[in-house]
Amino acid sequence: MASDRQSGCEAFARVSALLPVSLAVLTDDPLVGFAQAVEEAGRVLDGLRLGVAREFDNRTDETLGEDSLARKLGAKRPWGALETVTRTSAKDARERVAEARRLAKFAVLEAAVEAGVLGRAQAVAIMEPLLPAADRADTALVEAACENLVDLSKVLPATAVVEAAEAWALVLDPDGVEPVEKAAVEKRFFRLGRAKDGLVKFSGALPVEQAAAVRALLDAYVNPRAGASVMFTPNAADDSNDVEDGRQKPMLTATETEPPTDTRTPDQKRADVMHAVFAAAARAPETPTMGGSHPTVLVVVPKDDFETGHGAARIDGEDEPVSAKTAKRIAETGGYQEVQIDSAGKILNLGDTKRCATVWQRKALAVRDKGCIIPGCTMPARWCEVHHIRPDRDGGPTDILNLTLLCWFHHNDIDTGPYQLRMGDDRTPEIRWTFGSHATEWIKAIHTPKRDLSTAT
Repeated sequence: MASDRQSGCEAFARVSALLPVSLAVLTDDPLVGFAQAVEEAGRVLDGLRLGVAREFDNRTDETLGEDSLARKLGAKRPWGALETVTRTSAKDARERVAEARRLAKFAVLEAAVEAGVLGRAQAVAIMEPLLPAADRADTALVEAACENLVDLSKVLPATAVVEAAEAWALVLDPDGVEPVEKAAVEKRFFRLGRAKDGLVKFSGALPVEQAAAVRALLDAYVNPRAGASVMFTPNAADDSNDVEDGRQKPMLTATETEPPTDTRTPDQKRADVMHAVFAAAARAPETPTMGGSHPTVLVVVPKDDFETGHGAARIDGEDEPVSAKTAKRIAETGGYQEVQIDSAGKILNLGDTKRCATVWQRKALAVRDKGCIIPGCTMPARWCEVHHIRPDRDGGPTDILNLTLLCWFHHNDIDTGPYQLRMGDDRTPEIRWTFGSHATEWIKAIHTPKRDLSTAT
């Protein structure tokens, strides 16, 4: 390690020779060299900082009494003394002492840090996966693992070295996963928050097994390269590197033969799949009932607002209102009942359920439409909502000849989006879309998840 320590000292000399420096005036090659020298010098400083923390800790043993270094500096603990002397934060001082203590379990890593081979962040990242196995594994094997990881850290980014450390942890303690797994099962949770600004946040933590099942389902529908028989249509956003805050910028394209691109980001697609799964489960015969009915979203909206589509509605259990337009769309799939109430809140009349597609109608639609009829959409029939092609306000009946299947996203977008629907002369749905100021010819609305429109022309 002596040569590594010497290399670190030389890095200090290279950095010092350029100080003071204006980084903006450096050309590319000098800037790259300066960055490397600064990082190398930083690793040496990290080793010195952790060495100081370890020594403060050693000299603050309670058995030393008045000779305790922390007590001399007016502190009770080594990190308090370190905070006072270095003016770092209390959190950082505590972490330095804790890291120095953990490093003491790995002599090879500790020596590498002292020599400036490993920086503080590198050492911690390598050490964390190995810690659970440190007390149970063979000492010689632990040292061999550390030596290998130190060598890797000289040529690979920290992320790759961490993956190697995780692999070594399984070698050192093959049974170490089981207690972690059991603890994870106890910590699992799923929680829905309160509505704010039209959104309801949810949070949770799933054991790996459960998360894998959810991820596999979402990926099967979201990943355009998954090779599954059903998947979202690939779009430019899926392949773009233009990502900001986890969202990709969509691109709208359409031609006379090619429908508009699916503009949803991958994260939005996952949200839509999750909603579709829960909505389909609520309709399933085996789902437990609530008061004799399957789980139902109860929406309350004034009759005038419902008929005009303007105004607000309330969903039972949610703090924020939704639009009357949303209420109408929910009613299309789930139906609605008219309830007459007087000014005192007394119920005067309870009407029959209206505009609700029956189970048999849904089955017939599934046979005919097979899924969402928007070209390229792969949402299967069981996850779709029922849409009235001719709206209720225009006298459209809840009849199989006026119904079709749309996924939640396209159902929500059908009145304002580029697509238009009608029932053809042969009593099957037809569709067209706009591109620019033009509109395509009407074609049969056939579920075409792979965007093969040859059968629809």
